[in-house]
Amino acid sequence: MYRFSFKSGLLAGAALSLSLSTQADEAEAPIYRLDDFTVSAGPTARAVSDFASPLTVLDATALQRTNSATLGDLLDGQPGVTATAFGAGASRPIIRGFDGPRVRILDAGIEAIDVSATSPDHAVPIEPLLLERVEILRGPSTLLYGSSAIGGVVNVIDRKLPRERVAPGTVSGELEASYATVNDGERLLGFSTVGGDDWAINISGVTRESEEYKIPGTAELAPEPGEETSGRLENSFVESDSYSVGGSWFFNKGSYFGIAYSRFDSLYGVPGHSHAHHEDDDDHDDHDHDDHHDEEEEASVSIDLERERYDAELVLVEPTDWIEAARLRLAYTDYAHTELEGAETGTVFENEGWEFRGEVAHRELGPIDYGVIGVQFQETDFSAEGDEAFTPPATTRNQAIFLSEHIHGESVHWELGARLENQSVNAEGFDRDYSKVALSTAASAIWNFHERQSLTVSLQRSQRHPSSTELYANGPHLATEQFEIGDPDLDLETAYGLDISHRFNSRNGSTTISLFYTYFEDYIFAEETGAERDELPVFQFTAVDASFWGFEAEVEYIAIESADTRLRYKLLADYVRAVNEDDDADLPRIPPFRLGGEVRLDKGSWSAGTLLRHSFKQSANAPGETETAGYTELKLDVARSFELSETMRLTLFVQAENLLDEAIRYHTSFLKDVAPLPGRSLLIGGRIEF
Repeated sequence: MYRFSFKSGLLAGAALSLSLSTQADEAEAPIYRLDDFTVSAGPTARAVSDFASPLTVLDATALQRTNSATLGDLLDGQPGVTATAFGAGASRPIIRGFDGPRVRILDAGIEAIDVSATSPDHAVPIEPLLLERVEILRGPSTLLYGSSAIGGVVNVIDRKLPRERVAPGTVSGELEASYATVNDGERLLGFSTVGGDDWAINISGVTRESEEYKIPGTAELAPEPGEETSGRLENSFVESDSYSVGGSWFFNKGSYFGIAYSRFDSLYGVPGHSHAHHEDDDDHDDHDHDDHHDEEEEASVSIDLERERYDAELVLVEPTDWIEAARLRLAYTDYAHTELEGAETGTVFENEGWEFRGEVAHRELGPIDYGVIGVQFQETDFSAEGDEAFTPPATTRNQAIFLSEHIHGESVHWELGARLENQSVNAEGFDRDYSKVALSTAASAIWNFHERQSLTVSLQRSQRHPSSTELYANGPHLATEQFEIGDPDLDLETAYGLDISHRFNSRNGSTTISLFYTYFEDYIFAEETGAERDELPVFQFTAVDASFWGFEAEVEYIAIESADTRLRYKLLADYVRAVNEDDDADLPRIPPFRLGGEVRLDKGSWSAGTLLRHSFKQSANAPGETETAGYTELKLDVARSFELSETMRLTLFVQAENLLDEAIRYHTSFLKDVAPLPGRSLLIGGRIEF
């Protein structure tokens, strides 16, 4: 698929040519320090240490060290985060065992608006290579973003909209090209920002193309006798193109108004997912026809995805004495993808919608030091037409008000939050519509009992509306090999959560340990009934009581730090267990215990790191689930930078994945028995920054 490859390359080339013809000056200092602060929980910057619940922030440097085509792959391995791993083209993050509609994916604070939550073979239309920051939120902070954030929030900040002034006449940007051995993958990206006294324009583009990736051994966990080792995972190709253009006008002291347009296109294969076609041979006479059976062919399934998005953002800094900042955001998204059965059109999914979000960060109000008050409105029109239209067309409307307030005492910091949310779902062909109001509240206390240590306790009551799929599904869902049936009588899903975290910070490192427990009333999931329809097992969406518990631990130690040398060690462990309290059975697709370590050395123009992580065997399985073997991952990356001029730097890099060439299968994946992850891979590339 080459629809936008030329445009992406042209944008990247234009960015490079501009840098060669323009002498850059020193840019003005940014308004907010984005390395130590995050802006996702409101219109103003907040220190990471000011969040009661665990928060993970990946900056541009950390993102550059990944070789990820999907958001799930990008975040897999962060504390408490795994992935659905549905081939090379589709993978969604899982947080603390929660996936699908319980994890909200945000694009600069606004819903991504796609159909990735309805099925694991549906991709998230976000290009990881164009991101400059990713924030993973859990606990009370998620109340600001909706009932679907009951498990967590992934907020991505890309480059399509300039949010900082640039020095007049300067041009900055990046051009990168690379090649991956595991799938003959080629990728090219470029972005550039140019500005004047009170304006800035950003353009960016990415094109990537990869063939079926190599695997160790056979694709199927239990292959048929005599089956040969294929060497590659069939139908795991990916071709994608993404580009954006955006501009901002700056005024007063940090205020701005910006608009942006972006487009994402992808064509990718869906491994382990094929449809049978029967063909009659009309050239034979009746006698011959009686002597021949219909020919049956298996048509590979691929997904052709398109998404267009328009964004507008207004930020006002100190518009009044009491209001520290205000932010208004509006986004419109037109999403569609076609599931192709060979060359024929199978099912077409569409989701068109808009979302408006307004936030005000205020100063002192009585005992409250500061806080955020906001409103949010959203409407989406979803439809699916074709053989796999297991969910009827539906219109979903959502209106909400929310707040998050903070009180700083001498040694205790209190955080209080609440969200009131109304949602209605109108499904075609159903007389009964869904309409309910959800109330979520949270309270946290950060006790700074020592100069370098703190203890945090968070209590949360969250309510989630059932999705249109959970309410009205009725049809074959071949990606998961299930016949799904919804329940229009489903009520609100209510979760009661407890988080306890201990943080220790020293001059040479830090330690964070978090324990969590969540009890659900009316936890909604698809339960196998034992019946069969269309040669598929029937799964009925139902509500049960359930509990999730586990921990996350992260230790970082800086062994050496001097003017040009930094040696850092990092340890990570996480675990989650989930049980259906109605029958004491384990819930499906819960990630196992993981333990890993990382060593990173930065010395002058050199940078190198290695990661060793072991995922243990998962034997706590739901009824009908099979055990998943453990595996060990070994990764390595090395980079060397060269200063070409005062304003230009060249970086050459090598990144190695799965160096042990293990057959890695995620317990969280529906395809774990038929589609392992890629084998040993080497990525070689170069990057020019200007």
